This record gives sequence, structure tokens and C-alpha cells, in this order.
Amino acid sequence: MNPYKFQSDLTMSCLLLFFFLLLISQQSFAQQNIIPLGKARLSSGAQYFIQLEKAKRSGKASNYIARNSSLNAEKISNSNAFTTISGINFDGQANESGYYEIPPDPNGAVGTTYLVSIVNSVIQFFNKSSGALLSTKRLGKNKTTATGSFFESLSPVTSTFDPNVIWDQYSNRFVVVALEQTTSPSDTSRILLAVSANSDPTGTWYFSAINSDILVDTSISYADFPRLAVDDKAIYITANMFSFWRDTNTGSRLWIVNKTPFYSGGIASVNVYDHFNLAGLSGATTTVPARMIGTLSATQGTYLVSANWVSGNTDYLSVIQVTNPVNSPSFTNTYVSLGNISNKHANFPSDAPQLGTSTTIDAGDSRLLSSVWRNNTLWACNTINPPNGTTDAGQATAHWYEINTQGSLSLLDQGNIGGEDIATGAYTYYPSIAANSSNAILIGFSASAPTMYAGAYAAGRLSTDAAGTIQASQTIQAGLDYYIRTFGAGSNRWGDFSSTSVDPSDDQTFYVFNEFAMSRGTVLSGSTEDGRWATLFGVIPPTALPVELANFSSEVNNGIVNLSWQTATETNNYGFEVERSAISNQSLAYEKIGFVSGAGNSNSPKNYSFTDQPTGGTKFSYRIKQIDYNGNYQYYDAIAVSINGGQTAELMQNSPNPFNPSTSIKFFIPGNSNMSLKIYDMLGREVKTLINGPTSAGYHIVYWNGRDRYGSQAASGIYLYRLTAGDFMETKKMILLK
Repeated sequence: MNPYKFQSDLTMSCLLLFFFLLLISQQSFAQQNIIPLGKARLSSGAQYFIQLEKAKRSGKASNYIARNSSLNAEKISNSNAFTTISGINFDGQANESGYYEIPPDPNGAVGTTYLVSIVNSVIQFFNKSSGALLSTKRLGKNKTTATGSFFESLSPVTSTFDPNVIWDQYSNRFVVVALEQTTSPSDTSRILLAVSANSDPTGTWYFSAINSDILVDTSISYADFPRLAVDDKAIYITANMFSFWRDTNTGSRLWIVNKTPFYSGGIASVNVYDHFNLAGLSGATTTVPARMIGTLSATQGTYLVSANWVSGNTDYLSVIQVTNPVNSPSFTNTYVSLGNISNKHANFPSDAPQLGTSTTIDAGDSRLLSSVWRNNTLWACNTINPPNGTTDAGQATAHWYEINTQGSLSLLDQGNIGGEDIATGAYTYYPSIAANSSNAILIGFSASAPTMYAGAYAAGRLSTDAAGTIQASQTIQAGLDYYIRTFGAGSNRWGDFSSTSVDPSDDQTFYVFNEFAMSRGTVLSGSTEDGRWATLFGVIPPTALPVELANFSSEVNNGIVNLSWQTATETNNYGFEVERSAISNQSLAYEKIGFVSGAGNSNSPKNYSFTDQPTGGTKFSYRIKQIDYNGNYQYYDAIAVSINGGQTAELMQNSPNPFNPSTSIKFFIPGNSNMSLKIYDMLGREVKTLINGPTSAGYHIVYWNGRDRYGSQAASGIYLYRLTAGDFMETKKMILLK
């Protein structure tokens, strides 16, 4: 053996071992240095509730006590394009509970036949098809009694705060939680839980009270800011924990409730877990369990998602996967790297401006607020402070995340909802998120600006939209006045919640339940504050996220025009009106000439056709008008037809150009032909084939959604599109500009 070679090999082995250990050490060090950014803040509902309880004990609750009011029956008029259903408001809530309550904590859920909304201490049931209010109940005790309350069987000792309601699509029923907490005559904290016996919330419910007065570290603590989710096996409730009397954050806890036998009216089997500790994390923050939708494995539970984890300049989500939830649960954490998406060196910009006053609205903080899982994708949202140098820097800004859960968890996409399309300098806050069966998402949120009162809004995106983008913001209900109401607390807090869900009947239509600032008019003695809130459902048809048209063509045979078109996807599509106009030197005047029924909802291509024999000219223009079941509509590009023929092959300029993310390409071929229409980058590499094969004579429109042959979004830049038909070949340029 060569001793020098042996020594060299040994040295190399030692170096490799050293670098391997260094790498492991660095990874471990990086993991250990991902820490939560600060403690959780007390929810606005808890802050108000504690103030009210102190006022009661000191005999100073008179300013909280409701006067008679006719506002409960007032109808809010709005001019938005969506169906809305009015919920409880500031004075109406007081008439039910006996106290004026701030702010609203709006939560709503949609079932197969009914809607349920829950705000602070009141629950309401609606008929889904008509929007008619069926019943209103207070949740807990009013000034004197718990008799007649929703949770009467649990003997509530106080009013309630921070309620949640969701629809359990696995069992077709509603689930409700609310909190109660008091220090008199002794420290008490309970999670009040209810589940409807079936899909009808006006019928039987099963109830359970969970003791949330527990020891966390060395402090007896109460539950605050509950988040609620279900899967096919269990109910999940998370809460931040706060010490009695000091009201300081002590940690976070998870309660898992076995559906068996509770869903049959039996005693609920409940276990509480320190999920962060069990997953090996140091520190704790607000946790949201994901609402699970779709088929799950025998061991799969939910995902526990939290924001505000940082290391250096990098932001992270913590995603804890729960398995075997009702038998022997295990908790496995993954940190999902987000890059530098927030300004970690500045105070959170919670001072959202509003029209009419210099008093700002408290836009909350950057805790995670909402999460849903379906189709192996985890969606979540919160409010962030974008870093310096970005469009929304220094403004509270709603933010969404898309996470792949197949194999190793990883970030697929994320983006801001800046609200600049609503008003310049808009703050967007308290978002909630839902995803439908077409993998479209909708995010409901609140927004205000120096030129705008605080209102309820939504924005959505299709699965085919460009990475990091969101479609235009939609107004559910604009604010009607400025809002100031603190009851001496100092902070002009807005509701900590909103809710967005999908109609289980079609798994397409979105429902948003949120609040807006309504007209002022309730000035209480001893105060000059005069702000009032109101709540409502907004019904967002999926055609707010449009039907995707793939192509539109015309062919002429002996004076007969054959129109054909294809859709790539459809949501809520009632059908297509076909319109025709004779082309002259004057402006076009279209008339309806027919209707073709749509497929409703589809994730696969659908083909349509229509035949016409026009008179009164030789050149005509045709267009199609797509209509959804709610009466909303949109037009697609018109196509030209010449009865006489005689045209030569032509490739026209795409429109729009530049474009993001889709564009239309028009061309004409005079005879049936084997042809191709392909997209190339500037290096001549094929990006996408749009047509390749036999094509009939006539005018054609083909749509390109900006994605390559693998379905990935193409990068910004200049692209070539080339038409080849027989001896004809022509190439033009287009610009994809993000």
C-alpha cells in the first residue's frame, strides 16, 4: 500500500466528514433559529368582553346597555353586481343580547339548503334560495338569563365572544363554537360546541362544553381567538391561551373532538394537545386548522398552519401535519420558506385610514387567519406588511399562499391583494379563503382608504391565472360612513374575522360573510363616538372567474354559416347567446339570433356549434355572449364572415398585445387544410402548439392562456406565433408582459 495515498484518502475522508457534519449543523442551526415573531395579541372580541365584565362589576355598564331601536329591520341598499343577504347589525345585535357589542366578529357558512351566520353573541339561520331570515337567537346569557339561548342546555354563565361556524361536507351538518370567560365568582373559560343533527340548522343540535381553563406553563389560562375545522374523523379547535388577570399570551392549544359518538348525540370525546411542543417547535403563535375537503386516507388528519416564523430576512409558514387524529395523534412540522415577504423591522401598519375622519381603523396583525385543503393543495391567508420598495409597503395588505402537500411540502405560489384597484392607498385586512372544485379560489376581505369608508370586498383567481396574480377586486358592499367605536378601549378595532366558503350544492359558487361600516346614528351617553357596523352574505358566482374559451371558428358553405367554439373549462355556465351584425360603413348593431345551452361546470373541453343563413349583405360579424345561472354575462371576441369568398390566407395580429395572461389569435384560411399554429420563443424553441392537423376553411380565433406545453406559466418576453397552411406561412410577434 502506498502510505502517501492512504494518508491522502484519510485526509479527504476526514474533510468530507467535516463538511457533512458542518452541513447538518448548519441545517439544524437554521431550523433552531426559525422563531415566531412576537406574542399573540388578545382578540378584539375578548378585549371588549373583558371591558364589559369589568364595567358590570364596577356598576358602569350603562353605556353598553341597548336602547330600543328600529335599525334591526333596516334594509341596506347596495348597487353591486352580486346577490347579498343582510345579516345582524350594531343595533340589532344589542336588541338581541342586551348590550352594544364591538367589533363584529363575522362568521358565516353555507349548507345545501340553509345559511348560518354567527356574530359575537347572536346566531341567525337563513333560507339559502330566498335569503329569508328564519330565526335569530342569542348564543349565551344576556343581562339576566340564559333561558332561551342557543347554548341554554350548557347553562351559559356569561355572554359569548369569538364565535365560529362551518359546514361539515363529510356529514352534511353545521358546526358551531363560541367562547365564554369570566373571573367572577371564579376563573372560568369554556369552549361551547354544537353540531346540527342534520343539514337543517333550525332543528335538533347536539351540545358539549369543553373546559378551556387550563394550566399553561405556570399560568392558569383561558382560551381566545378559536379557529375551527373538520375532516372525516374529527372536529379541530385551536385557541391562543392568555393568563387570567394579566391577559398575557401563554401559548397555543389544540382540541380534537372525535365525531363518534358526538355526531349521534353521545358524549363528546375530547383531547387537548400542545401541538407546537409535540411537533418539536420552540415557541407558539396563532394556529389555524385547515378545513379539509375531499377524500382522505385512513390516517390523514388536518394541517395546522401558522405564520410569523422568521429566520434572518426569510419568512416561513409552519405547517404541522396531524395523522391518526382520534387514536394516537402524531404531529410533524415542516417550515415552508416564503422568501422576504414582510417588513420585520417595522411595526405592523394596523392604522388603516378611512374617509371622513383622521381616526384610523385597527387592521389587526399578521397572524394566520384562514386555511383550506383540497386536491392535494393547502391554501392559507393572512395580512402582511410588504417590505420596502414594493407597491404596498407600509400598508396592511391581504396575502395568500398555495402549498403543495404531495410528498414534501413546498410553496407553489403566493401573492398580495393590494386593493389599489379599489382606491389609491387602500389597506386590505382580515382575509378569508376558499377553493372550489375547479381549483379556483376566492378571498374575502375588508378594505378602507383615505378616500373610502371601510367595506366588504373579494378577489379571486383561476387555476390558469399567471403566477402571483389575483383578478380584479369585487365590491360586495362599500362602506356607507366612517366608523369610530371603542368604548374607551383606545383602539378602534374592526372584526378579527371574515369567512369565505363554497356552496356544497354545486361546489362552485362562493359565499362571503363580512362586515362594513354603515350609517352613523347611535350616540351613547358619555361618549361622542358614533360608529355602527353591519354584516351581510355576498354570493359570488364563479363567472366572476370567467369561462375559459379555447377557440371560435366560422365556415361558409353555399351561403350557410357554421359557427363552432370550444371551452377549456366552465363554471356555472348557463349557455351562450349567438349574436350577428351586418358589416357596413356604419357602426355595428348586433342582434340575438340563437341560444346554445352550456355544460354548467366542467374541467374538460366542451364543443359547441350553431348554424345561420344570413340575408341582407355579404359580410357579417358574429359574437357569442356567455351567461351564467345568476344572469351575469360576458362577451368574447367577434369573428368576421364573408359570404362571397375570394379572400386569401391571412394571419392577424393577436389581441390584446401586450397581454397578461391570455390573448386571442385570429386567422383566415380559404380552403380546408392541414395546418399548424405554434408559439416559439425568440431562440426558436417551441413553447406551445395550439393547432396541428386538419382545419376547415374560414375565420378562426384561438386563445393562448400564456402557458407552455407542460402547463407552466411562460415567462415575460417576446414570443413568435407562426401559421402554416399548405403553401402559406406567416409569423408575427407578441409580447407577454407581467
